[in-house]
Amino acid sequence: MKTSNPHWTFHFEVLSRAMKDLESTCTASPDSAEFHYLRAEAPSICAEARESLAALREHVNALEVASDLMLAPPTAH
Repeated sequence: MKTSNPHWTFHFEVLSRAMKDLESTCTASPDSAEFHYLRAEAPSICAEARESLAALREHVNALEVASDLMLAPPTAH
């Protein structure tokens, strides 16, 4: 069953790719085609990285909440 919320690994892969692209931009020769391409794409790359990081934070928060609920002592009646 597919959900509208992608698995956390998707967000990790997007963030990882964005970091590699930004690293390539920083290490590429300033007169190379790769540098100019990645430099032009940097705003989009950063936006994707921000979105993925926010989604990963949501996943971590959800896990923390679920963990806290599992550790809550049972109520006595």
